[in-house]
Amino acid sequence: MNKILPLLAAVVLLLASCNSSKEVLYFQDVQNGESFPTKALEYLKYQPGDKVSVLVSSAATPDLARNYNLVNAQQYVGAQGRTSNNSVALYTIDRNGNIDIPSLGTVGIAGLTRDEAQLKIQNIFHNGILNDAVVTISSFDQFVTVLGEVKSPGRVNIGRDNLTLLEALGQVGDLTIQARRDRILVMRQEGDETKSYYVDIRSKDIMNSPAYNLRQNDIIVVEPNPMRIGQSTYNENSVRQISTWLSVSSVLISIAILIFK
Repeated sequence: MNKILPLLAAVVLLLASCNSSKEVLYFQDVQNGESFPTKALEYLKYQPGDKVSVLVSSAATPDLARNYNLVNAQQYVGAQGRTSNNSVALYTIDRNGNIDIPSLGTVGIAGLTRDEAQLKIQNIFHNGILNDAVVTISSFDQFVTVLGEVKSPGRVNIGRDNLTLLEALGQVGDLTIQARRDRILVMRQEGDETKSYYVDIRSKDIMNSPAYNLRQNDIIVVEPNPMRIGQSTYNENSVRQISTWLSVSSVLISIAILIFK
């Protein structure tokens, strides 16, 4: 019996370890060399409230092109009232999805990608206004928010034309060990309603989820696991641990009795 009990204990610990790994490991259902459906990278589309810069340039008539650029605002800075020119002048897309370009007028760019917006404005110039105009648009202050059981919750700035959920989680330092990996929530406002998407990062199916490609202003919430929730009160966690070990001990004793009965 003295030789059997350590073996039984080892088996129980092994089973517990296997169960824990299933809760923690990512992409458990991916096989070596396997191919599976993945959402194509989607470029962000402009929304009302987004901030952009629009630079119009021309090789033949640079002075004329400058007339279409937004004049840098001058503002007071510091205690001495010194003036400083902003390095970049920004448009804010209005509620109707438009920006108002000097000497050109109102142009709607909401719902367009950056490349599409550049091409739309450039085509307006090429229609007899400034035939060699080159339009460059840059985006500013686009972000998603990550909350919950990650190492560094907060805003994640979008520094390019697309951002995936995996990239955003990587930028906040990944999930903590106390996080639930089977129930990551992505909330997205679409018009006058908010849609919710739950994804399981332990499965390859995340790569084909509508939430895989993030949009500006998405909110990502990572839930704590039951153990983490239990830590909110010391007594509850202590009772949970005692109960767990009592259960394990009871199982071992029962097995030993059955074997040596």
